[in-house]
Amino acid sequence: MARQRQDYFDALGWVTRLMAAVPTRHLDTRTPCEDFDVRSLMGHLIGTAHRGLATARRVPTRDIPHVISSVPDAELAPTYATLSTSIREAWSPLAGADAVIPPWGPCTALEAARGFTVETIVHGWDLAVATGQPSDAPNGIADRCLSYAAAIIPDRLRGVSYDAPVVAAGTFSTTEQLAHLLGHERARIARGSR
Repeated sequence: MARQRQDYFDALGWVTRLMAAVPTRHLDTRTPCEDFDVRSLMGHLIGTAHRGLATARRVPTRDIPHVISSVPDAELAPTYATLSTSIREAWSPLAGADAVIPPWGPCTALEAARGFTVETIVHGWDLAVATGQPSDAPNGIADRCLSYAAAIIPDRLRGVSYDAPVVAAGTFSTTEQLAHLLGHERARIARGSR
């Protein structure tokens, strides 16, 4: 659990840095995630962070919006940074076998941490690509995520929470491969789709 928890914390730290570097002029920019521009993606990352925090605190997540839209533009990055600190505090005492209930259903803390790590890394990649920042997740996190990501994404969520995997020719970083697994691709920006 210690390695997975650290990966989750490192993923949060990476996204915190990415958010802090987003210029206001990029907030309406399309992202590789079909549903979001940069502003709504940041709102979704904040919502995901709220769900990660609630999961660790064993508080129901069903009423946490998919996208938090009430945060002013200037407060998006600071809000996420504050949530990241709270998540570290809440997740630190959990053991891997502890029972928790993330949005996708009952599981162990280890499994929940894996799910939140994958979600955070993939949307971090979306944010980095959309805003022209370095898009490789740090510390080998994406490599480890690739080893288990396919197993934690249930088929029932394809077409609902996740698109079909992207099949693309070429050589891609492990972070981009992980994004492809969840149906995200940078070509969506160039095509002008949202």
